[in-house]
Amino acid sequence: MVTSGQIEKCIEVTKRYGAKRLVLFGSAVYDSANAHDIDLLCEGVDGPAFFEMAGMMEYETHSPVDVVPGNPRTRFVEVNERRGRMIYDIR
Repeated sequence: MVTSGQIEKCIEVTKRYGAKRLVLFGSAVYDSANAHDIDLLCEGVDGPAFFEMAGMMEYETHSPVDVVPGNPRTRFVEVNERRGRMIYDIR
């Protein structure tokens, strides 16, 4: 199960690392009661900080979190951006 509190915690962590956008995608969008992880597209955090941020999300949510960089703009990113839900955007 993925809770709204866990999603909010991911947004808080994202803000601390200076991200520009965060898109929730995957099972947590359509069936959060049966979701086993949190899938996110993130823009604005690069390099080692990206991996540190992902680890901090898992630590603070006590849940598996899969974070995918929003750049480069691959087909995977574009498809999941359309299917997903924007949860943070400061562009």
